[in-house]
Amino acid sequence: MLVIKRIRDGPFNPIKVAELILDNGQWDIQKLRCLFDHETVAAILKRGNPSGLGPDRWQNPGATQDYVVEYFVKRSPGESCDRSQIPNSRHLAPLCGSGEESVEHLFLSCEVAQHLWRSSPWGIYPVCDTGIRAWDWVKFIWDLKYKGANVDDIFLYASIIVDTLWRVRNDKIHNNCPVDFNKCFDIICTSYADMYDSLLSSPTPVLPIAWSPPPLDWIKLNCDVKVGLESMCIAVVARDHFGRVLRVHTAREDFSDALCGEAAACCLAVSIALDSGYKFVIVENDSRVVIDAINGKGSHWALVNYISFCTKSSPSFNSCIFSYVSRTCNFAAHNVARWAFAHQMYGSLPVSSIPDALFCNDREV
Repeated sequence: MLVIKRIRDGPFNPIKVAELILDNGQWDIQKLRCLFDHETVAAILKRGNPSGLGPDRWQNPGATQDYVVEYFVKRSPGESCDRSQIPNSRHLAPLCGSGEESVEHLFLSCEVAQHLWRSSPWGIYPVCDTGIRAWDWVKFIWDLKYKGANVDDIFLYASIIVDTLWRVRNDKIHNNCPVDFNKCFDIICTSYADMYDSLLSSPTPVLPIAWSPPPLDWIKLNCDVKVGLESMCIAVVARDHFGRVLRVHTAREDFSDALCGEAAACCLAVSIALDSGYKFVIVENDSRVVIDAINGKGSHWALVNYISFCTKSSPSFNSCIFSYVSRTCNFAAHNVARWAFAHQMYGSLPVSSIPDALFCNDREV
């Protein structure tokens, strides 16, 4: 897998790919060597010459660290000259309307970009008054591996943010579509969950492909979060061994950190179980990071208080299991969280007041 190193300071700053191509259509290796380290140059050359037919999407989602190089190489030689492509610095930024647009502004410092980066489950975002460049940010993410972070996970999330920003920008320019933050968050979270399961998750153990009821005398509590711009909704759906819905509880949280939201949802599930007097409980959530942290298989500084509550409360039950499940096993909680957020319905909700379709186990509603 390619390790992207920081771009070198060179005698020129190319605006478009064409400036790195010779008249015969071959890469100008001398210019590439002025900009990139040896390994990155080799990776670019390995991918062949630019075809000029690069579509407006990322090309190789399986190798997340290749994303920036892929995005740069696969575009057509003259694309960045067009208004629909990354422009030169004389164009006003279309998303926020403030400042001159550049790669750094669009993907790092724009107000829209800042909101999307701050939704990261790892709590990292670019500090743009430091003069950070795109390659500095890539290098920063890569170096997180030395602090114990799984950079494959982070690069996948970062790639989806960049791709979302690019599409939102083009929608704004070509279709005059306003920025819908809630839609952006949905796209990022859903895409990450789907791609993580297919690209990065371990092939073992095999996870269930559909929700299943708990054993006799057990209660299963599925929980999830719907993230908004400045707030979120956490939801818990409790069901028995017949699959009957016993309790539904939602709560508003006045922050928008998705990872902390997932942890808060687990805490709410534990609180509901304690309040209901359940003795044998299974708490299911589709955040592997949170469930691993609760089970002592990982750690995250932002989750310490949430994890402490769950672990200290567990002895109150005869048995309490925290289990990671894929999104396909968590549709009921996912649907209720979305519905409650949209309708501002919070608290202990009568089961009869909630549309039956939301409790389906096989699709998003």
